[in-house]
Amino acid sequence: MNARTPIMEIEDQLKKLFESLGSKFVKVSFILSELDISEISRDIAQRGSIYSIDSMIKLYIYKRVKAIMSFNALIRSLSEEDALNLGFHRDNIMLPKKRTFNYFSSNHKSLINKLNLIASKVTSISLDNNIALDLNLLEKTTNNANSEFQKSQAVKETIRLIKKLVYPKINIKISKNAKVTTKDLLDILVHVAYSHDFINDGCATFKTEERKIKVPNPDTILYHFKKFDSVEDTEEIFRNVFDFIFNFAKSNYRLLNRRELDIAIDTHQIPYYGKNLYPNFTKGGIAEGVGTRKFLNFITCSIVVGGKRFAIDAIPMHPVDSLEELVEKIIKRAKSKIKIRHCYLDRGFDRTEVVKVLKRNNVKFLMPKIKSYTVKAWYDKSKDCKARVIKDFKIGQNTNVNLILVDDKKGIKRAFSTNLDIPEQLAHYLFSFYKFRWGIETSYRQIDHDFLARTTSRNFNLRLFYFLFSVCLYNLWVLVNLCVSLKIYGRLSQTPIISAKLFAVLLYKFREDYIDPGG
Repeated sequence: MNARTPIMEIEDQLKKLFESLGSKFVKVSFILSELDISEISRDIAQRGSIYSIDSMIKLYIYKRVKAIMSFNALIRSLSEEDALNLGFHRDNIMLPKKRTFNYFSSNHKSLINKLNLIASKVTSISLDNNIALDLNLLEKTTNNANSEFQKSQAVKETIRLIKKLVYPKINIKISKNAKVTTKDLLDILVHVAYSHDFINDGCATFKTEERKIKVPNPDTILYHFKKFDSVEDTEEIFRNVFDFIFNFAKSNYRLLNRRELDIAIDTHQIPYYGKNLYPNFTKGGIAEGVGTRKFLNFITCSIVVGGKRFAIDAIPMHPVDSLEELVEKIIKRAKSKIKIRHCYLDRGFDRTEVVKVLKRNNVKFLMPKIKSYTVKAWYDKSKDCKARVIKDFKIGQNTNVNLILVDDKKGIKRAFSTNLDIPEQLAHYLFSFYKFRWGIETSYRQIDHDFLARTTSRNFNLRLFYFLFSVCLYNLWVLVNLCVSLKIYGRLSQTPIISAKLFAVLLYKFREDYIDPGG
């Protein structure tokens, strides 16, 4: 039986500490002040220094957790309370000089690897407990919204931290003796995805841009991405990643921590041009200009808030899956994370069984109504009025909805199906509600064109990994813009602070020395 390591003991301390906290916000320095690190510091010599080894260790971890890049920024970020919490408690608080700190960092390489792991544990365990830390990227740093330097620094700090947090969550189980690591593979995939290229050509262009990096053979990369045993394994990895990203955003930003949130459920089709996949995950359909009637289908759920869309779930759709069962599955998953205010769906979900699922789960929904024979009859009766509400409109045996007919800005009458109680004089507000769902199509275009790698492989696990990774990248891009917007302006910006292309480039170019689970 393996003996417990000092890192395991510190991880246990962190879990107990975060579980005991009643607050949803805590200072990093306070967490470090409560840690007993004697097991890892007792054998470290700090000759000729007036600073204790424990204080230097905690200062280093503090810098890593807060993603502070320079020593000067580190010293500026320390309040008197922080300094005392870290152990610098002489009569007049004295902090180490840059030379002293650099000497400590460069002369204890084996210790630094352990401290990097502890820093990542502090952040991940805080997120598991929905507790916000006073991370550097959360603070508004300037009143000059036009400062390009401030924007650039904020973007870089945020991407570095997010990469350090998320990459280790995608464990591809690479051997410790392998010459390639998980982060190497993901960096290459990010490059291939933003180039909207195939692995073969993407590796070639990556080599020309990053000449100092040894790029594996494309077949080696594909081999690792195909290693997952089942669709469920791949789904589970990215479900954990989606939850991690969402918990980070929810813990640190009130915008996603509201009492109730709106969601949008949609289906997404990716054209498929090869022979049928095994198991058969292709499904027939019609789409203009794609040259095929076969598609890989996914059902997705996104939070809609502040004009932003944030994907919290994505499930592959097998041709034999029933739509209502998938809707119920994705609704229950969403309700485990948030309290749903309204759910927006497109007319593809206008089915009796889907409506039953929504009503059974007490979800307030809104969707366009298909013009059936009975709906057209109500259109004819409502030609002379701008809005009409038909309560308890029957759509199947023992199933009723509110049918709302309302003129849009061009005077064209539209039909909505809902269980919301909307008076006729306010029916025009339905367009304002439903417009939140329209952005989903824009997000799909960005996922397909900015974050999805191309492939001719018939391996469904590989295609699933590519798609879920592209949704993950989209979420990270939204999160970076959210972080930087609040940091620079103190509010959400209507336009992205950083483009999807630039985000992808910076993501794979930043190389952090975090602990990699994949080798």
